Amino acid sequence: MLSGLRGRFVAAMLLVSAVTLTLTGVALVSPLQNRLRNDEIDGLTRAVRAEQPAFARLTARDLLTSNSSQLRALARTLHRATGADISVFTESGRRVFATDRDPGVTSPEAAAALRTGRVSRTRTGPRGEARVGVPLLVDGERIAVELRKPLPNLAGAVRVVRNAFLLAAAISLLVALLIGVLLARQLVGRLRALRDTALRVAEIGPVAEMQSDMTRDEVGDLTRAFVTMQQHLREQEQARRTFVATASHELRTPLTSLRMMLDLLRDDLASDTPDLVDARSQAARADAQASRLAELATKLLDLSRIDAGLPLRAELIEIGEVARAVAAEFAVRLAERDGELELDAPGPCWAVADPGSVAQIVRILIDNGFNHAPAGKRLTVATMYRDGRAVVSVTDDGPGVAADDAERIFGRFERGQAGSESPGFGLGLAIARELARRMSGDVVVAPRTTLAGACFSLALPAAPAAP
Repeated sequence: MLSGLRGRFVAAMLLVSAVTLTLTGVALVSPLQNRLRNDEIDGLTRAVRAEQPAFARLTARDLLTSNSSQLRALARTLHRATGADISVFTESGRRVFATDRDPGVTSPEAAAALRTGRVSRTRTGPRGEARVGVPLLVDGERIAVELRKPLPNLAGAVRVVRNAFLLAAAISLLVALLIGVLLARQLVGRLRALRDTALRVAEIGPVAEMQSDMTRDEVGDLTRAFVTMQQHLREQEQARRTFVATASHELRTPLTSLRMMLDLLRDDLASDTPDLVDARSQAARADAQASRLAELATKLLDLSRIDAGLPLRAELIEIGEVARAVAAEFAVRLAERDGELELDAPGPCWAVADPGSVAQIVRILIDNGFNHAPAGKRLTVATMYRDGRAVVSVTDDGPGVAADDAERIFGRFERGQAGSESPGFGLGLAIARELARRMSGDVVVAPRTTLAGACFSLALPAAPAAP
């Protein structure tokens, strides 16, 4: 069926083969008879040229009469070699010798050869007679040797060649048809398998299995690309389900606590003698849970913006000033903890990044340090150039990060073993790293070298030159 890929593929192969064979037949078979006859005439000319040294040994006396034995011997040698009638003409146009004719008036071919000094050749008659006039020099005098020979009937030879060509063309078309059918069947089968898999993915989702095609062609490349896309979809679907499940759990816990606190508060206020102290405590805890929910909603919104790929700005910023401004936001919290926040920014440190995102990352790192460092301990924020990049590091005196958790804690809703009891949601470091990488930077935790403390570093592209 020509509407399908298989039919069009086979038809295209047959059409190309047929056109190629037709053009070959036109170029080869049609002029074959003329080529054979021209070759016959060329053979007559070559035969005379081969005897040219023998004619050069003749003298003018040999041209005076037809009784010259040397002239007759040469003419008969040519006659036996070519099967043509031989005539010899002098420069005056007189025929001095003929193998089967009496001397008479010169022929047009011989006259043209004598006049121009070049070979003259024609083909006349219904069946075709070859006539060749070849000029030669004998004792300083120009003569012309004329050869006349009926051309053989070459129709039989041409017919044999044509029939053989047609047979070969038929076999070639049959082979092209078989090869086209086999290739089209294989190609269409692979494409149908790819289509069926795509329909299964559309029906049941990326969990549908698909076998990779290892064939090194375009369909194989397409299949492998589809398998890669399917794997990414499967990973994204798994990440989405994990995210939804974890987010639901994280939301359910504070919501449940908030409802319980509000129920207790309502009961206290509904009694005849309300316990105002307990009511105030329940209201404070409810407010804390509401703040926790607001924080979680904010982080989820930040993640959704990152996943949406919203563009970030690339501006020249001095990260020391950003770190100083963010550190000032923690003044109240620092006073409550009776702790110390040290800023180590010995000189300007310029980077190319989004100012708001850098401030958000530094805020996350400082908040993470406060959540894990004991009260009364010191938190250090430092800026520097390191390995050609602008770096902000936040070091705390907390329990540190285990080697097994060094990468895991940057996953969404992941917490380190030492920080499993922290009040956070396990989203801050994930947001920080994803924002940093979108600015061609990164957030890493330094290898643990002491018994306590952790050091998180934000590395950003340094400015080409300080302003």
